[in-house]
Amino acid sequence: MMKLKEYIGNKSLPSANIAVGIDIGSRQAKAVLLKNDEFYTALTATGFDMTETAETLISELLNTSGLERKDISYIVITGYGRVAVSFSDIPGSIVTEIACHGMGAHYLAEGVKTIIDIGGQDSKAIKIDSETGKVLDFAMNDKCAAGTGRFLERIAAVLGEDVNNIGEISIKSDNPASISAQCIVFAESEIISGRAKGLKVEDLSAGINISVVTRVANLVNRIGIEENILFTGGVSNNIGIRKAFEKYLEIPFVDSKLDTVYAGAFGAAVFASERSVKGVSSLSEEGDRKYVDLYSLQTAVENEKELIASGRTGKKKTVGYTCAYVPVEILGAADVAYYRIIHAGTQDEVMAGESVTQSVFCDMTKSVLGQFITENPLTKATDQVYTFYTCDCMKNTVEAIDNFYVPATLYNMPRLREEKSSLEYFKSEVLHFKEDVEKLTGKKITDKDINRNIALYNEAKKMIREISEYRKKDKPVISGSEFKQIAMSYYYLPVEVLIRELKKILEQLKDIKLPKEKSSKPRILLSGGVAADGDDKVLKILEEMGADVVAEDNCTGLRPFLNDVPNTGIWDEDIAKGYLGKAPCARMKPLNHVVENSLSLAKEYDVDAVVFYFLKFCPCYSMIIRKYTDIFQENNIPILVITSDYAHGDEGQIKIRVEAFMEMLESKEGKVNE
Repeated sequence: MMKLKEYIGNKSLPSANIAVGIDIGSRQAKAVLLKNDEFYTALTATGFDMTETAETLISELLNTSGLERKDISYIVITGYGRVAVSFSDIPGSIVTEIACHGMGAHYLAEGVKTIIDIGGQDSKAIKIDSETGKVLDFAMNDKCAAGTGRFLERIAAVLGEDVNNIGEISIKSDNPASISAQCIVFAESEIISGRAKGLKVEDLSAGINISVVTRVANLVNRIGIEENILFTGGVSNNIGIRKAFEKYLEIPFVDSKLDTVYAGAFGAAVFASERSVKGVSSLSEEGDRKYVDLYSLQTAVENEKELIASGRTGKKKTVGYTCAYVPVEILGAADVAYYRIIHAGTQDEVMAGESVTQSVFCDMTKSVLGQFITENPLTKATDQVYTFYTCDCMKNTVEAIDNFYVPATLYNMPRLREEKSSLEYFKSEVLHFKEDVEKLTGKKITDKDINRNIALYNEAKKMIREISEYRKKDKPVISGSEFKQIAMSYYYLPVEVLIRELKKILEQLKDIKLPKEKSSKPRILLSGGVAADGDDKVLKILEEMGADVVAEDNCTGLRPFLNDVPNTGIWDEDIAKGYLGKAPCARMKPLNHVVENSLSLAKEYDVDAVVFYFLKFCPCYSMIIRKYTDIFQENNIPILVITSDYAHGDEGQIKIRVEAFMEMLESKEGKVNE
């Protein structure tokens, strides 16, 4: 038993109720029980069964406090294993470790503004309001283990030392070794090489400390270093890492009377104390929204895919295209079956594509190529691929398809939108595109048919915009996931079939009784790079965490449907103007048009925040992050940047970051960095 006043000074807790906070980390699980002016702690190794681990902690707390289970008024779970734990007999909820470490640090030390947290599997830098403990900003490492407790365990094993001792060993060094590797595997190799050269264990340990500190300090630099700094997490007990941090940052860390391994659990207990007063039973909002029935649309899409794959479309040739800048109005007027190659590849397809592209291409380009390599039914049935050059990686991918699989033709897309010469040049490329399609089919494409298809596709885009308008309501009656399915149908269905299905959806929406109450869920603009068909990881996490995705500024969401193609009867000029004038992608110049369009969409849909998502190794969107974040922050719209791939290994980390972001949005404070 410990007296609260001795550890938190004159700060007061939200409630006198008995509250428990449990922080289940990847290596250790911690718990704190608050009881009037006392508190109790418990610690155990994290087992395979997270609920069993939590029960072990509760049993220890009850034994030491003399309480019974029924005395606990509320529990908050945080940490690595938080989502796998629930109690049927005790009210509770989950809170991210970012918020919990912030609140715990606020109570355990005076005036804390910056927290460096290094746990078993991840590391974080957190900026908090020193008056309230609320998170203002945070940054996390990616899914690489370098710079974490697991990294130090592996290195200690190579050194033949206990991980608990290497901190003390490292501070004996007068000549730290140079460890350049940022990867755990390569670092191990450098340590083995150093030992072979006769380097001392203390010098190698000190070199590793510097490597860890340098990596984690990059996170701190993203949010901005502010005194006072508290070091939390399991690695906070490593004296060598702490001293290396203080030397590197040239700022001494503040101290806490309680071991800061308990900071997350203590913060969770504070949240539990607060929620016991409010009677919070859940973090989620139960909605009564009637879902739109998309069965007819889904069936139409699957039928069309089957017709293409089996060669039963009634057309002699099948065309695949890879970019939203390919003028589908010409394909619609031609005697071809056509679809956009927009499928997010399976792991096998991605790996197959990587055998040609290497690892420095995004998963989208690997998927496109991998589908030809593995003979995906759609690409196997494809006779010709067309694309307009908007992405360097996709350009090389299409060239590889042309060299090894099926004929593929690349056309140039002017980057300068406002230049008169760009319009004239693009008109010539559009004419070349039409001529090439005619050569493929052996049939003339008439001006009348092109103009007709311009009108049809304009009608389809207008209907998609009308559907999206239902997301402007105070309580959206169509979800982001539903809208994505609708948007994707544009890339598979013949335009007449598409219009028929869109009419069915609009009829349903007109019959839905609109809710009168305003939703409490945050309204999100999903921006950034291409979100392929099946690349729903970020979208689903946002919705699972309680957000409404109400608009998309990407080339597979709302953005391609915002502008129509003029239909004056001069089809080549109409298409050139329509596509050059459409809501721009990141490759287009001037760049301010790109970000201003995104900001305009955010304001039109009255969003609370922006999530900017793009694929790893994407050269277009990775280079404009700063411009995006600056303009949204200037307009007081919080933005979260997420980069990922088609694998699912980082879902846990993305969930942590999204949860923390959502918690921040509750108070409309701060910004969020990658």
